[in-house]
Amino acid sequence: MFSKSRQKAFTLVELLVVVAIIGLLLSVLTPALRRAKEAGRVAVCKSTLRGLTAVHYMYYTLHKRLLPISTQLKRDNNEMRPWYVLDDYRSLLDLPLLSEEYKVRHWGQWQEYKPSYPKKYICPSAKVALDSAEEGLYAMNRSYGLNSHVYYFEDYIKMRLNSQSGSILAMADAMDWWFNCWNCDIYTQYGEEWLMMETYGTAAYRHDHKANTAFWDGHVEQMTAPQLKAHLMEWVELEKRRSGR
Repeated sequence: MFSKSRQKAFTLVELLVVVAIIGLLLSVLTPALRRAKEAGRVAVCKSTLRGLTAVHYMYYTLHKRLLPISTQLKRDNNEMRPWYVLDDYRSLLDLPLLSEEYKVRHWGQWQEYKPSYPKKYICPSAKVALDSAEEGLYAMNRSYGLNSHVYYFEDYIKMRLNSQSGSILAMADAMDWWFNCWNCDIYTQYGEEWLMMETYGTAAYRHDHKANTAFWDGHVEQMTAPQLKAHLMEWVELEKRRSGR
Protein backbone atom coordinates (compact mmCIF):
# COMPACT_ATOMS: atom_id res chain seq x y z
CA MET A 1 0.00 0.00 0.00
CA PHE A 2 2.81 2.41 0.87
CA SER A 3 4.66 1.69 -2.38
CA LYS A 4 1.56 2.65 -4.42
CA SER A 5 1.29 6.08 -2.71
CA ARG A 6 4.94 6.76 -3.39
CA GLN A 7 4.41 6.02 -7.09
CA LYS A 8 1.67 8.68 -7.31
CA ALA A 9 3.83 11.48 -5.86
CA PHE A 10 5.88 13.88 -8.03
CA THR A 11 9.62 13.72 -7.70
CA LEU A 12 11.69 16.88 -7.30
CA VAL A 13 13.06 16.41 -10.80
CA GLU A 14 9.55 16.22 -12.27
CA LEU A 15 8.50 19.41 -10.45
CA LEU A 16 11.56 21.22 -11.72
CA VAL A 17 10.80 20.10 -15.26
CA VAL A 18 7.22 21.40 -14.98
CA VAL A 19 8.42 24.73 -13.57
CA ALA A 20 10.98 25.00 -16.38
CA ILE A 21 8.31 24.31 -19.02
CA ILE A 22 5.99 26.93 -17.50
CA GLY A 23 8.84 29.45 -17.43
CA LEU A 24 9.66 28.68 -21.06
CA LEU A 25 6.03 29.12 -22.09
CA LEU A 26 5.83 32.45 -20.25
CA SER A 27 9.01 33.70 -21.91
CA VAL A 28 7.50 32.85 -25.30
CA LEU A 29 3.99 34.16 -24.60
CA THR A 30 4.82 37.39 -22.72
CA PRO A 31 6.35 39.22 -25.74
CA ALA A 32 3.45 38.00 -27.90
CA LEU A 33 0.94 39.31 -25.37
CA ARG A 34 2.83 42.59 -25.13
CA ARG A 35 2.78 42.93 -28.92
CA ALA A 36 -0.93 42.13 -29.03
CA LYS A 37 -1.63 44.73 -26.35
CA GLU A 38 0.38 47.36 -28.21
CA ALA A 39 -1.36 46.47 -31.47
CA GLY A 40 -4.65 47.16 -29.70
CA ARG A 41 -3.40 50.55 -28.50
CA VAL A 42 -2.19 51.40 -32.01
CA ALA A 43 -5.59 50.53 -33.46
CA VAL A 44 -7.42 52.67 -30.89
CA CYS A 45 -5.02 55.57 -31.46
CA LYS A 46 -5.43 55.39 -35.24
CA SER A 47 -9.20 55.37 -34.94
CA THR A 48 -9.18 58.34 -32.55
CA LEU A 49 -6.74 60.30 -34.69
CA ARG A 50 -8.80 59.60 -37.80
CA GLY A 51 -11.91 60.92 -36.07
CA LEU A 52 -10.24 64.11 -34.80
CA THR A 53 -8.84 64.83 -38.26
CA ALA A 54 -12.27 64.29 -39.82
CA VAL A 55 -13.62 67.06 -37.57
CA HIS A 56 -10.97 69.46 -38.87
CA TYR A 57 -11.95 68.57 -42.43
CA MET A 58 -15.64 68.96 -41.55
CA TYR A 59 -14.91 72.47 -40.30
CA TYR A 60 -13.12 73.22 -43.57
CA THR A 61 -16.03 72.02 -45.69
CA LEU A 62 -18.50 74.05 -43.64
CA HIS A 63 -16.53 77.32 -43.51
CA LYS A 64 -14.19 77.04 -46.53
CA ARG A 65 -11.24 77.84 -44.30
CA LEU A 66 -9.05 75.92 -41.88
CA LEU A 67 -9.81 75.96 -38.19
CA PRO A 68 -7.21 78.31 -36.60
CA ILE A 69 -4.32 76.43 -35.03
CA SER A 70 -4.77 78.96 -32.21
CA THR A 71 -6.19 82.41 -31.62
CA GLN A 72 -3.94 85.01 -30.06
CA LEU A 73 -5.40 86.96 -27.14
CA LYS A 74 -2.66 89.23 -25.82
CA ARG A 75 0.52 89.41 -27.83
CA ASP A 76 2.47 91.05 -25.01
CA ASN A 77 2.18 88.04 -22.70
CA ASN A 78 1.63 85.28 -25.27
CA GLU A 79 -1.84 84.25 -24.18
CA MET A 80 -3.48 82.02 -26.76
CA ARG A 81 -6.33 79.58 -27.30
CA PRO A 82 -5.20 76.41 -29.10
CA TRP A 83 -7.41 74.60 -31.61
CA TYR A 84 -8.61 71.95 -29.19
CA VAL A 85 -10.34 74.46 -26.87
CA LEU A 86 -12.04 76.52 -29.60
CA ASP A 87 -15.85 76.52 -29.52
CA ASP A 88 -16.22 75.59 -33.19
CA TYR A 89 -14.12 72.45 -32.82
CA ARG A 90 -15.73 71.22 -29.61
CA SER A 91 -19.19 71.86 -31.03
CA LEU A 92 -18.47 69.54 -33.95
CA LEU A 93 -17.46 66.86 -31.43
CA ASP A 94 -20.68 67.47 -29.47
CA LEU A 95 -18.59 68.38 -26.43
CA PRO A 96 -19.66 71.09 -23.97
CA LEU A 97 -18.02 74.46 -24.49
CA LEU A 98 -15.29 75.46 -22.07
CA SER A 99 -15.17 78.26 -19.54
CA GLU A 100 -12.36 80.82 -19.70
CA GLU A 101 -10.12 79.04 -17.20
CA TYR A 102 -9.88 76.08 -19.59
CA LYS A 103 -9.32 78.04 -22.77
CA VAL A 104 -6.21 80.13 -22.23
CA ARG A 105 -2.70 78.76 -22.61
CA HIS A 106 0.20 80.76 -21.13
CA TRP A 107 3.43 80.16 -23.01
CA GLY A 108 6.32 78.87 -20.92
CA GLN A 109 4.48 77.94 -17.73
CA TRP A 110 4.51 74.40 -16.42
CA GLN A 111 0.78 74.28 -15.76
CA GLU A 112 0.03 76.04 -19.02
CA TYR A 113 -2.98 73.90 -19.88
CA LYS A 114 -6.01 72.56 -18.06
CA PRO A 115 -7.14 69.06 -19.05
CA SER A 116 -10.42 69.33 -20.93
CA TYR A 117 -11.10 66.14 -22.94
CA PRO A 118 -12.69 62.80 -22.07
CA LYS A 119 -10.31 59.87 -22.00
CA LYS A 120 -11.70 58.35 -25.21
CA TYR A 121 -10.08 61.19 -27.19
CA ILE A 122 -6.60 60.54 -25.76
CA CYS A 123 -3.99 58.21 -27.25
CA PRO A 124 -3.89 55.12 -24.97
CA SER A 125 -0.07 55.28 -24.98
CA ALA A 126 0.16 59.00 -24.13
CA LYS A 127 1.54 58.64 -20.61
CA VAL A 128 1.87 62.35 -19.77
CA ALA A 129 -1.70 63.05 -20.88
CA LEU A 130 -3.11 60.07 -19.01
CA ASP A 131 -1.16 60.96 -15.86
CA SER A 132 -2.43 64.55 -15.97
CA ALA A 133 -6.11 63.88 -15.33
CA GLU A 134 -8.12 66.51 -13.48
CA GLU A 135 -11.75 65.93 -12.59
CA GLY A 136 -11.96 63.04 -15.04
CA LEU A 137 -10.63 65.05 -17.99
CA TYR A 138 -7.32 64.73 -19.85
CA ALA A 139 -4.79 66.89 -21.67
CA MET A 140 -5.39 66.78 -25.43
CA ASN A 141 -2.22 68.81 -26.02
CA ARG A 142 -0.06 65.99 -24.63
CA SER A 143 -1.73 63.48 -26.95
CA TYR A 144 -2.18 64.87 -30.47
CA GLY A 145 -0.87 67.90 -32.35
CA LEU A 146 -1.44 69.67 -35.65
CA ASN A 147 1.09 69.96 -38.45
CA SER A 148 1.92 73.65 -38.04
CA HIS A 149 3.38 73.86 -41.57
CA VAL A 150 -0.14 73.54 -42.97
CA TYR A 151 -0.98 76.83 -41.31
CA TYR A 152 2.10 78.57 -42.64
CA PHE A 153 0.84 77.72 -46.13
CA GLU A 154 -2.92 77.91 -45.60
CA ASP A 155 -3.74 79.50 -48.97
CA TYR A 156 -1.54 76.96 -50.79
CA ILE A 157 -3.16 74.10 -48.84
CA LYS A 158 -6.72 75.23 -49.49
CA MET A 159 -6.10 75.23 -53.25
CA ARG A 160 -4.95 71.61 -53.08
CA LEU A 161 -6.88 70.15 -50.17
CA ASN A 162 -9.53 68.45 -52.30
CA SER A 163 -7.21 67.05 -54.97
CA GLN A 164 -4.14 66.23 -52.83
CA SER A 165 -5.64 65.53 -49.39
CA GLY A 166 -4.02 62.09 -49.30
CA SER A 167 -0.52 63.59 -49.30
CA ILE A 168 -1.08 66.52 -46.92
CA LEU A 169 -0.36 65.66 -43.28
CA ALA A 170 -2.89 67.02 -40.78
CA MET A 171 -2.25 65.56 -37.30
CA ALA A 172 0.00 63.15 -35.43
CA ASP A 173 0.86 61.71 -32.05
CA ALA A 174 2.53 64.59 -30.25
CA MET A 175 3.77 66.01 -26.96
CA ASP A 176 2.38 69.43 -27.83
CA TRP A 177 -0.67 70.82 -29.63
CA TRP A 178 1.45 71.50 -32.72
CA PHE A 179 4.65 70.16 -34.25
CA ASN A 180 7.07 71.19 -36.99
CA CYS A 181 10.09 69.78 -38.81
CA TRP A 182 12.66 71.46 -36.54
CA ASN A 183 11.39 69.96 -33.29
CA CYS A 184 9.61 66.86 -34.52
CA ASP A 185 12.38 64.41 -33.55
CA ILE A 186 13.06 65.65 -30.00
CA TYR A 187 10.97 62.77 -28.64
CA THR A 188 13.74 60.35 -29.60
CA GLN A 189 15.88 62.01 -26.92
CA TYR A 190 13.38 62.55 -24.08
CA GLY A 191 10.67 59.97 -24.73
CA GLU A 192 7.28 60.34 -23.06
CA GLU A 193 8.35 63.24 -20.89
CA TRP A 194 7.20 66.82 -21.28
CA LEU A 195 9.85 69.44 -20.43
CA MET A 196 8.26 72.76 -21.43
CA MET A 197 10.57 74.59 -23.86
CA GLU A 198 12.62 71.46 -24.52
CA THR A 199 9.69 69.56 -25.97
CA TYR A 200 7.53 72.26 -27.53
CA GLY A 201 6.40 71.41 -31.04
CA THR A 202 7.48 67.78 -31.05
CA ALA A 203 5.78 64.70 -32.44
CA ALA A 204 5.66 61.53 -30.31
CA TYR A 205 6.94 58.15 -31.53
CA ARG A 206 5.19 56.19 -28.80
CA HIS A 207 4.15 53.17 -30.87
CA ASP A 208 7.26 51.01 -31.25
CA HIS A 209 9.33 54.08 -32.17
CA LYS A 210 6.72 55.24 -34.68
CA ALA A 211 4.12 58.00 -34.64
CA ASN A 212 0.61 57.59 -35.98
CA THR A 213 0.11 60.34 -38.56
CA ALA A 214 -3.25 61.32 -40.09
CA PHE A 215 -3.72 62.89 -43.51
CA TRP A 216 -6.52 65.16 -44.65
CA ASP A 217 -8.21 62.41 -46.64
CA GLY A 218 -8.62 60.41 -43.42
CA HIS A 219 -6.02 57.69 -43.84
CA VAL A 220 -3.46 57.09 -41.07
CA GLU A 221 0.16 55.99 -41.49
CA GLN A 222 2.98 55.20 -39.09
CA MET A 223 6.23 57.15 -39.45
CA THR A 224 9.61 57.01 -37.78
CA ALA A 225 11.31 60.26 -36.76
CA PRO A 226 13.48 60.42 -39.93
CA GLN A 227 10.47 59.72 -42.14
CA LEU A 228 8.32 62.41 -40.53
CA LYS A 229 11.16 64.93 -40.55
CA ALA A 230 11.78 64.30 -44.26
CA HIS A 231 8.08 64.72 -45.00
CA LEU A 232 7.90 68.02 -43.12
CA MET A 233 11.10 69.32 -44.68
CA GLU A 234 9.26 69.34 -48.00
CA TRP A 235 7.25 72.27 -46.61
CA VAL A 236 10.43 74.15 -45.75
CA GLU A 237 11.71 73.63 -49.28
CA LEU A 238 8.37 74.85 -50.60
CA GLU A 239 8.75 78.07 -48.61
CA LYS A 240 12.29 78.56 -49.91
CA ARG A 241 11.12 78.18 -53.50
CA ARG A 242 8.13 80.43 -52.94
CA SER A 243 10.22 83.20 -51.36
CA GLY A 244 13.13 82.80 -53.78
CA ARG A 245 15.64 82.08 -51.01
